[in-house]
Amino acid sequence: MDSTLPETSEKKEEFLDSLANGLQLLRIYATGVASVTVQEAAEQLDVTRAASRRILLTLEKLGYVRQDGRQFSPTPKVMDLGYAYFASLSLPSLVRPVMQDVARALGETCSLGVLDREHVVFLAREEAPKLLKLDLTIGSRLPAYAHSLGRALLSTLDDEALDQYLDNAELKRLTPYTTVSKTALRKLIRQVRSDGYSISVSELVDGFAGVAVPLRNHEGKVVAGLSVSMVLGARSPDELRRQHLPALQRAAATILDSMPRSGI
Repeated sequence: MDSTLPETSEKKEEFLDSLANGLQLLRIYATGVASVTVQEAAEQLDVTRAASRRILLTLEKLGYVRQDGRQFSPTPKVMDLGYAYFASLSLPSLVRPVMQDVARALGETCSLGVLDREHVVFLAREEAPKLLKLDLTIGSRLPAYAHSLGRALLSTLDDEALDQYLDNAELKRLTPYTTVSKTALRKLIRQVRSDGYSISVSELVDGFAGVAVPLRNHEGKVVAGLSVSMVLGARSPDELRRQHLPALQRAAATILDSMPRSGI
């Protein structure tokens, strides 16, 4: 038994409680919590107020949270951790070939994105040769409520997280067709949740449309969303559903098949 004690002691000494608590605090934000106070963080982490304050001020110093009075909220820099996560999974080799196939088959732009509070953030895009296209790059952020990919991701939130999003979201009329009623938007998102896909027409940019689906891992957890965006032309939402949704659904299934069964 004595031979095991040094190893156990060494492992305990190598575990950094402060780092673990800092990461756990970031996970609290990931559940949809918009901000926390020192006291709330202390209760969530089961640490003293002094320890909680040190953790929050360290994260603020590093740029991962911002302080507004007593409230601490995450900054977009937190997404750097997400980019590193996807990079560690060889995202280009995992997803881009499938996205390229979608772009070529449909002749439209295919995008991969994640939800960051009130925005959808793009992690990858594959363009089709088009005269008219949205000027977006990797890392671009768009309001989730007005984008098909954003709504697809919002639909995967539970009711409590969705209510919190709607309480905090500032719904601006970006076009004459933008849904700005929170009651109407909640109904639309719940319909997307039931359908398993999202179609948005002229809500972000007049004359543009999008179709999107969530991407899940083997445990059913949503890890991102996949969409195609296009100039609407004379096409109806039903035509978009028939022409574009099947290709997106097949692509999502292909990506799932290529994911490791542990890790994502």
